[in-house]
Amino acid sequence: MIQRELGKAWDFFRDKGFKKTLLSREAPFLIQFGKYGVCGVISVVVLALVIYLGEALFPRFFSGDLPDRTLAWNTAILHFIAFVPSNFVAYGLNRWLVFTPGRHTAKRELTLFTLISLLSFSLGEVLPFWLINNFDLPRPVVHFSFIISSAMVNFVCRKFLVFEK
Repeated sequence: MIQRELGKAWDFFRDKGFKKTLLSREAPFLIQFGKYGVCGVISVVVLALVIYLGEALFPRFFSGDLPDRTLAWNTAILHFIAFVPSNFVAYGLNRWLVFTPGRHTAKRELTLFTLISLLSFSLGEVLPFWLINNFDLPRPVVHFSFIISSAMVNFVCRKFLVFEK
């Protein structure tokens, strides 16, 4: 099965070339999933930059001297703030490069995309809150767990609930 999918992806890439493969929304699954991954990495970079800026501009809210509960809440608030630009970047890139729009109006599409993102974000936020309150883990590990747990369900939901015609 994997060999067959790799063959489809390679044949598609060879026939279309890099630019048309990048811009095609009707690419084989492995190419589509790879582009989804790249879009995800870019949106995670946006998320990480906003988190970094938040911690750099407001260090007193993330000081090691704060009680764990306060630090956990401050981290959750910062994640929510970072979610907003990250979600818009993810939506724009996914709509442009990965999925075929048209199942819903653009407004409804963005609303569904954001609701799915908020659901996975909220579920993903539970893990960092728990990690901060129960373990002495570095914040980068906590942020990474948030990113991984949030992203796990997004591809399937976005593909089949938001964009798929």
